[in-house]
Amino acid sequence: MDVSNFCNDLKFEVVSARTIDFPKKHVTYRVEVRKDYPELDTQPNYIERRYTEFLDLYKSLCIEFPTIMSSISFPKKALMGNFTQEMISSRSASFQSFLKLITENEQIKNSNTLINFLQDKEQQEAYNYIIDKKYDQAVPLLENCFRMINKIQTDRHPEVLRSLCLLVACCEANKDPQAEYFAEIALHRYEAVSDVDLLKYYVPLLELCVHLYWSSGRDKTFIEERLSRLKRCGMKVGGNCTLLDMVLADKVF
Repeated sequence: MDVSNFCNDLKFEVVSARTIDFPKKHVTYRVEVRKDYPELDTQPNYIERRYTEFLDLYKSLCIEFPTIMSSISFPKKALMGNFTQEMISSRSASFQSFLKLITENEQIKNSNTLINFLQDKEQQEAYNYIIDKKYDQAVPLLENCFRMINKIQTDRHPEVLRSLCLLVACCEANKDPQAEYFAEIALHRYEAVSDVDLLKYYVPLLELCVHLYWSSGRDKTFIEERLSRLKRCGMKVGGNCTLLDMVLADKVF
């Protein structure tokens, strides 16, 4: 399925909930995120969040966007009955409605507050795996983050490109055959990027792609030509940090 960002409404559905007893009893809600237009979304994405994480998001957005959030309701804390099926069902419906409403607003949709809520937890887990060189366990988490954030943001949104570059680099470190597939998506998207903060990833991305293409016996001439053009424009080519190190250094959890 093409991972491009279609111009349609997102769908959020709490597909399950589970009670966790340790360290303190709470309920986590598994939210499915999908886009079914112009074709059925065969790769929905998932996040798991507890009530307090939704509440923190709501409070942060109320501070950041008080006027917008004044018309958006949120389920109140309950002193008792948090683990009844009735309460879980009620909150599930409220969370679905809440996510739907806030992602329909362009300002909120583009806010770091929402972006962080949607992916920081999974990226932190992936980061820990990467530090331990368990790339195979990090890749599924990063792919889920990339595909989900790409359903919410445009193809060349800074966070989408960062997420994509991190996925490419981790796939390459894991010698995952998907590395070339995601690298080609990244190469295509970078053709129209002019943001200086994002261009710093471009040379390490191209250098990684040279290695990928060489390893698989593919013609890497066009990538080397791009590197030569960038060098003539004054960009440093050779001796850079790896793409993986560069993206990780920019992400503060």
